[in-house]
Amino acid sequence: MKCVECRIGETAQGPTSLTYTRPDSKLQVVVTGIPADVCSHCGEAYLSEEIAQEVFEIVDGILELGKTLKQGTLPIPQIEIHFGSETRMAA
Repeated sequence: MKCVECRIGETAQGPTSLTYTRPDSKLQVVVTGIPADVCSHCGEAYLSEEIAQEVFEIVDGILELGKTLKQGTLPIPQIEIHFGSETRMAA
């Protein structure tokens, strides 16, 4: 498919990374290896609805937990989730 962001590149299946934060959460979640259609020109990633929902369900609970943490002197902790190469690609 032609990329709707840059309108130059074509998308192909490949992994992408996304970072999730919320203003009221004291955590940051970085998810890597997410199966997506990625633009060959600009790198814009398109997730299937199924994959997006699965990632949201994982990340949502973690960010909710971050609401219960007290602000300390340390920077906001970063939690990393990595989906390995055996992750199935969206059809």
